[in-house]
Amino acid sequence: MTPFPPQKRIDPFFRGRRTVNQRGYGADWPKTSRAEIANLMALATPKKEELEREFKINPELNAKLEDFMKAEPGLVKFVKELPREQLERKFLLRKMKDQQQKQGYDAKVKAWLEKPEQAELVKSLTATIGPNMKPEKQAQTLVNQAKNCIRNTGIKIS
Repeated sequence: MTPFPPQKRIDPFFRGRRTVNQRGYGADWPKTSRAEIANLMALATPKKEELEREFKINPELNAKLEDFMKAEPGLVKFVKELPREQLERKFLLRKMKDQQQKQGYDAKVKAWLEKPEQAELVKSLTATIGPNMKPEKQAQTLVNQAKNCIRNTGIKIS
């Protein structure tokens, strides 16, 4: 490196290429060691306090969970001994089952809306949906509004 920073030259033919060889055009980038990169990565990983801020912690739920863990030490030990891949798969399996359950309920609501006695409800719900939406989005909004109506009025669908 030179003792003085390179001068920036005005060159109409310069197309933004950075080269270290040409004085004035490129910067001598400092070489970063692996240790420095690891240090920077360690700084970038979130700390426990940051994770607590990122994930909302419900104190009541946390207390219930702690009580359950104290009551079931064998289960806690089993879960702690599971490999990470198995934990991920179990978590994703639960998410998949939740999604399938939601899709099943959506299908029930759609079938319920197709009944002739629900035509008036469908008409009133579609009147509130914006006409500029995509048809798929309109259908999903109709199902969501029907689910809200079912929940609020206490209707039992079979």
